[in-house]
Amino acid sequence: MSLLELGVHRAARFLALRFLAEAQAARVRLDDAGDAEALHDFRVGLRRLRSTVRAYADHLRDAIGGKDRKRLKALAGATGQSRDGEVMIEWMQSRRDGLSGAEQPGADWLLERLRARQAKLDRDLRDEVAHDFGRERKRLSRRLSAYEAHVDAADPRETPQMGGVVADLVVAHVADLRRRLDASGSIAEQEALHEARISAKRLRYLLEPFADELPEAAWAVKRLKKMQDTLGEMHDAYVAGQLLAAERADAEAMDPRPEPDPVPGLQALRTAAQREMERLYAEACVSWLAGRASEFLARVDALAEEMRGSGAGANQEIERKFLLRSMPKLPPGAVRTEIVQGYLPGDHLQERVRRVRRAGEPAKYYRTVKLGSGISRTEIEEEADQATFRRLWQLTKGRRVRKLRFKVPDGALTWEIDRFFRRRLVLAEIELPSEDFDVQIPDWLRDHVERDVTGEDEYVNINLAR
Repeated sequence: MSLLELGVHRAARFLALRFLAEAQAARVRLDDAGDAEALHDFRVGLRRLRSTVRAYADHLRDAIGGKDRKRLKALAGATGQSRDGEVMIEWMQSRRDGLSGAEQPGADWLLERLRARQAKLDRDLRDEVAHDFGRERKRLSRRLSAYEAHVDAADPRETPQMGGVVADLVVAHVADLRRRLDASGSIAEQEALHEARISAKRLRYLLEPFADELPEAAWAVKRLKKMQDTLGEMHDAYVAGQLLAAERADAEAMDPRPEPDPVPGLQALRTAAQREMERLYAEACVSWLAGRASEFLARVDALAEEMRGSGAGANQEIERKFLLRSMPKLPPGAVRTEIVQGYLPGDHLQERVRRVRRAGEPAKYYRTVKLGSGISRTEIEEEADQATFRRLWQLTKGRRVRKLRFKVPDGALTWEIDRFFRRRLVLAEIELPSEDFDVQIPDWLRDHVERDVTGEDEYVNINLAR
């Protein structure tokens, strides 16, 4: 089952726990002063966690409260100051070599000051993160790991589903980004451009978890990353210009002024920052501003509807089942697996756990819920871990089946031949694209078919398990 088909309470917790784990992995690396990427990775994990908490606040209310959000915001603020300091040091350093000999001392003077400030920021950050994030992580991990869900016995899906919720969020985020891009009418409106960058980042984080299952989402994420990078580099140049103006004023006010004089270098760097802003603004105008993002944003709106449809309902299993007189001789290409499955107690829902083993491959485990009977039934399945399988397997005593399954491709369809252990029973099943599909039994199988037993209770696996 895809993330879009899950109930939003479950899917949102899955994402929050994933990003919490990412932030924790990076937090451990912060203790290594030589790990240049640790702070960046910690900030990314924390930003993604905060973005998830913000987007799905209504569905995480019982796990994450206002105090938790404030603590996460404070942590993000602390990492932001350290990140901004790193960016400015890198920005100045990368442009130092382009200065003249008389101007380079100004860059060196500023870099020394910035590095001294950065050392204190990094020390304070490590202390704050070690103290506050560790406790917050434990709290959130505990609260996010369990929740209550209410389902209808006639429909085993949790509601609302992720697909519909995230589609509404995408539409709202697109509208916000469109509004902010339209409000950015000149290079002087740097605050509005910065807000547009933040809006693009939030939309990107919203779409990223679905990039693997929706190609259009992967495309949109790449485009948003490009927009975010362009607007972000422009903002960095703007901040550098503001910083250089303040540092020049400080240098000019010093008595005596440092030797060699840093002012020429500071002024040259400020000129470079202004030119970079102008170049990046021109690039943004060509690609994103003045209505040029309208086609892209329309495609993301269409993607939202695709996401809504992807999570619109549970999978529908449509299959025919045949009783065989004996085991047929299978054609080349048949794939053999060993299956053991057990059924949990329940009157309305059929919940099954299954272990599947194929030669030369590790075992896989699944949980499945089925509803209905006959040719067409509702089915929801997800992969599970071994620990979950073992815990639930204990509840299936007296309701278990073991069989060998042989999968045989037949054009676009696949036949499944099941030979059961401890009984003389062989069944053939085929999943169909629609209820009125005309099944053609292949030559290798035809002479072994006793009759069609689709919908006969005697041959339903849950009854065979009893």
